Amino acid sequence: MARVDYYAIETQIQTILQADADLTGVMVTVEEELIFGAESTPWIGIYLDRRDAPSDLQRLSAGQQTTFILAISIWCWEYSLDSLKKAIQLRDDLLGKTEVVLMKNRTLGGQVSKSWLEGGDMPSAKVPDSSAWLSGGEIILKAEVTSTTV
Repeated sequence: MARVDYYAIETQIQTILQADADLTGVMVTVEEELIFGAESTPWIGIYLDRRDAPSDLQRLSAGQQTTFILAISIWCWEYSLDSLKKAIQLRDDLLGKTEVVLMKNRTLGGQVSKSWLEGGDMPSAKVPDSSAWLSGGEIILKAEVTSTTV
């Protein structure tokens, strides 16, 4: 790969998630802000947080190639009018399905050398001025990709 196409990696994740039968009907976006509400959930948002080039991954050909580790945040959000417990249960189901899809696609459709999961935040809250609840789960997806001069 001559250069890293970060956005193509994000859109490949979107395509993989949207193609999975267990995630049918889930809104999956790339680098977009979620407007919280019943009509916008279940929702998965994909964001490239950072890239690192650890020295221990650089080869003797470092002048001609660089290996990056990408940190991609994948947020899974659910909404419930019933209770916080229900929102959390919905979130857990969405989070689990998303993790399984990502684990089955370790090269992200050939866009990266390998990928793995590294946890994430799990916030939940009552929606202000309403009787609704939101619950989110973050998946930190790490991916290794190499850029070359050729």
